[in-house]
Amino acid sequence: MVTNFEILEEKIGDTVILRVKGELDALVAPQLKDKLIKLTENGVKKIIIDFKELVHINSLAMGILRGRLKEIREKDGDLKLVNLNTHISTIFEMVGLDELFDIYNNENEALESF
Repeated sequence: MVTNFEILEEKIGDTVILRVKGELDALVAPQLKDKLIKLTENGVKKIIIDFKELVHINSLAMGILRGRLKEIREKDGDLKLVNLNTHISTIFEMVGLDELFDIYNNENEALESF
């Protein structure tokens, strides 16, 4: 199976923004998990994931995000989400992740919230 998933990383001050593109499914979800683990191991406490160009997310990926959020917060950090499209936002609401994550309309709002 070929996937078009991609993670682009940008650092703004002490915050890392991960821009995820394509389809976040079981095949590529471990890439995101590894990236988040590496960031926290390197001491990054402020992480934003930008979903602007994400078209699909599956349950495994949502579980990974939930698990990483817990560990990041246990290390006094935080993980915020931005630019969820209507489809992904609806999925997050259906499974209750909208109550767990801080979700913003854009990166500036998320950056100012730290």
